[in-house]
Formats: sequence, structure tokens, C-alpha cells
Amino acid sequence: MEIEILNSQKNELEFRIVGEDDTFANLLRKILHEDNHVSFAAYRIIHPLTERDKPIFKLVTDGKESPVEALTKAGKKTKTLAKKFRKDLIDKV
Repeated sequence: MEIEILNSQKNELEFRIVGEDDTFANLLRKILHEDNHVSFAAYRIIHPLTERDKPIFKLVTDGKESPVEALTKAGKKTKTLAKKFRKDLIDKV
């Protein structure tokens, strides 16, 4: 996974995730929305045939936390959820 920063300001970050599609993008968006300091988090795909694996995110925070901090927290939470899912799956099988 590669992250390209497109625009970075104090409370706003626009970035592209290369190599991921709607599956990861939706999960990241959902987790970002759980953060009380995130005012806005959304992504778009420019064209579903040519740019599907390069979603562009826009993330805006309230200023009490930077967009990079919010993204870092969301990444850690995603990793924790994936580990829990794996453990639960192995326990059930």
C-alpha cells in the first residue's frame, strides 16, 4: 500500500491510497467517522475502470487533533480489528 499526499493543511488532508479499492476505503472511512475529532471523512474514485485501486480521501478534523493523528489512530484501530477477526476465526474453525 502506498499513500500519496495530494494536499495538506492544518486541519485538512487529501491523499490517495494506491493499491486499495472500495473494501479498504469503506472500512477506513467508517473508522475515521468514529473519531470525535473528525469533522469530515470521505473518499471518491475518479473512474471505476481505470482508477478503482486509487481512492482519493479527504479528511477534515476539528483542530484538536491533526488529520495525520486521526489517520494514525484509524490505522491502529484497523489493525486491532483485523487481529481480533483473525483470532476469532481461528478459534471457531
